[in-house]
This record gives sequence, structure tokens and C-alpha cells, in this order.
Amino acid sequence: MDSDVKAFPTTIRQQSASPIPSKVEDEGNPSTPSLSTEAAQRPKVRFDSPSVFVKTFLARFASIWTRRFTLSLLAGQLVSLCITCTNVTTTELVKRGWALPTTQTSFL
Repeated sequence: MDSDVKAFPTTIRQQSASPIPSKVEDEGNPSTPSLSTEAAQRPKVRFDSPSVFVKTFLARFASIWTRRFTLSLLAGQLVSLCITCTNVTTTELVKRGWALPTTQTSFL
């Protein structure tokens, strides 16, 4: 039985009826990355009670806001703003009879 557990550590976790793995299962799993690595795991949301749910949900939500995610979000908003400005400018120029396709797309 012990050889089956060592050979297939994820099988026990998949068969567990509880959504929260026990500490014993986590300690014996060498494939679980440590939290000291650069990309730390996000905490699990627990459904034990409403207060525990809110606390774990907020902890998980806070774990999303890394420097990389924030910069990616801001870069996406900048690209979106550039696309919007290009479309508005192109529409206004076409309404006034201008046709400058190269100039209109250079900003984008």
C-alpha cells in the first residue's frame, strides 16, 4: 500500500472528499513547489464558514496583484487607449474628407 502512495501521490489528493487537503498530504508531496520560489502559489479559498470564506477569498484576490500583473494590466489599458484614439481620429478625418492611411495607423 505504501508503494502505491509513493508512486501516485496525486491519486490520494484526487480521491479526497474534502476540498481542503490535509497537512500530511502536502508534506509528503515532493512535486508541490515551495512558497519561497519566485512564483508563489495562490492560497486556496475555504468554504468552512462565511467569515473564513471572505478572509480566504480576499487573501486569494490580493495574491493576484503582483508587480508583473499590474504592469501587464496597465500596458493593456495603454494599448486599448491607443486603439480608441486611432479609431476616433480616423473617423473624424474621414468625415472631413482627409485620407491619410499611413499617418492614421502610425500612432498605433
